[in-house]
Amino acid sequence: MTTKHEDYFEELREQIVNPEKWDSEHFIAFDYEAGLGKTRQALRMIGEMFRNTDCPHRVLWVQLFSDKRRLLDATADEINKHAGRNVAMAIDGEDTKRGRSKKTAIEPQVLVITHRMYAEIKKSRHDEFIQDRDILIIDEFPNLMREIRISTQDLSQLYRYSVYLESDILDEMLVMFRDKLRELRREELINPGNFQWGTFASADYKKYKTEITKLLKSKKTKDCRELLERFQQLFRTDCYYNHNVFYTYDIRYDYVLLKNNIILDANGFDYRYQLSKRFIVKHQPKVYDYSPSTLHHYDVNTGKTALKKSDGFFERVVATVDLQGRKGVLFVTDMEHKPKLEQAIVKHYGNENKENETLADISRKLRVDISVEYHGNLLGKNDWRTFDTCVIVKTPNFDYATYVLTSYFFHAIDQERSFQDIPKFRHEPTENIRNYWIAGELYQAIKRISRDNTQPSEIHLFCSNEVSVGIVRKQLPGIKYVKEQWGVKTTSKHENTETPREQRLNERDWELITILRGYQREGNPEIKFIDVRTTFGEKDGGNFKRRSVRLAPVLSEYGIFVGNGVFKFRVPGTEEPVSEKNEAVKELVLL
Repeated sequence: MTTKHEDYFEELREQIVNPEKWDSEHFIAFDYEAGLGKTRQALRMIGEMFRNTDCPHRVLWVQLFSDKRRLLDATADEINKHAGRNVAMAIDGEDTKRGRSKKTAIEPQVLVITHRMYAEIKKSRHDEFIQDRDILIIDEFPNLMREIRISTQDLSQLYRYSVYLESDILDEMLVMFRDKLRELRREELINPGNFQWGTFASADYKKYKTEITKLLKSKKTKDCRELLERFQQLFRTDCYYNHNVFYTYDIRYDYVLLKNNIILDANGFDYRYQLSKRFIVKHQPKVYDYSPSTLHHYDVNTGKTALKKSDGFFERVVATVDLQGRKGVLFVTDMEHKPKLEQAIVKHYGNENKENETLADISRKLRVDISVEYHGNLLGKNDWRTFDTCVIVKTPNFDYATYVLTSYFFHAIDQERSFQDIPKFRHEPTENIRNYWIAGELYQAIKRISRDNTQPSEIHLFCSNEVSVGIVRKQLPGIKYVKEQWGVKTTSKHENTETPREQRLNERDWELITILRGYQREGNPEIKFIDVRTTFGEKDGGNFKRRSVRLAPVLSEYGIFVGNGVFKFRVPGTEEPVSEKNEAVKELVLL
């Protein structure tokens, strides 16, 4: 296999040890495929670099998890093993709390910390973490965007505190927000679904910012300090408004760079890397061939609202995927629905006459390792490396405001201030962030199993986001792709990943569908072709009409109908197609 060759990680080794390759103004991201051991290789390279006792370089290693210090210490031990001596030391939050961080951080040539601690360097001025260090290596993408929300409930809460704070300027500020909200609500009626851009950082609002800074110094604000600090951030930068909530981010967080800055991230396709000039991605060739494995795709909405309306969803999932004869099965959902999924598995395979059975009991009964985890608790873990089956039953969506703020955050750190209102589901950069972020989470879940790709694996993916699924497929070269019927056990033949007959929609088709569904959510009964065509960016009216007619069977499943020069919407909403068999895709006529 390619990973056995010494030169496969040579570009990474050169970036670490060769000062001529160093770049103090950018992060160099290496997207070695998940499961190839890029972290292990990097730790070996660092350790071997220090076998030479004259090596003058000093390294800061940043990783996502600490697991109560155990994982941090394991990283330091790995480096020391390859160095043949103690050059690396780990430091965690407890060290900083005890006031020992400065001396502990300065002494070792290699310091190991977490993402959270790296984020605090700029905010809390932990200069000891970077003092006299040359090389920064971050394992996994470091997201420093810290979201801040201020709702009408927060304003009401601050109003209650204002009775005791006795500040005329604060009272005036609350009246200002009341009037501003009325204005924004009126605009929202005209353009529903938009995230409206605005700012409280101008000179017009300076006195409110000054007053909050003054109040934060008073003991009277002890009980509302966190609330006032959020308002303080709102007055420091721009923001977005949507449905009675102001959204911004904590301006105190920013990326610290050293002489040489490296990111190790299998999700190098993540669109966030394209949002800032600080990132340069060194794309690496794919190694694994996934042709022995199969991706079963069930086009079903697994959003939070959809799951609330879908009784027995998890029971149907368990009935659809047969666990018999598997080496190990990893189910992935969200934290909220993890207990429901576990109960569904126990109920389906358990003994009706036996109460209090557990997932462990079912595993023993079937002689199959069964694990249920949630998105956000997978990255960096290898507990399921020998499993051969992954079942993903929840699309890893964030609140849409998170995607909007992510775009804002990365453009702002590059000091590009060309901000505007963002229409939900119709703003291309934000949609790219959303789709690629979802794809990244799905890819990481899939790559928790069969880590070395030495055995065929089965992936069952319940997800309606065709764009994200398409991105994931590109990361799994050669994998057999099967578009399954939801809720029906199938014995359909595997189809090659390059030309699946069922999937006849291209990216532009899905872009048009997304735009139309955005208008549908706004409650429009109908909209003219010309208005949609302008948003879609199609100059030729004939081409646009032909595309619309071709997509009519699919659009009808969303409650969108193609009329004479207009699209008509049956009901506003966010649900996915009502047809479980999704026959419309198969009925498409290629023009």
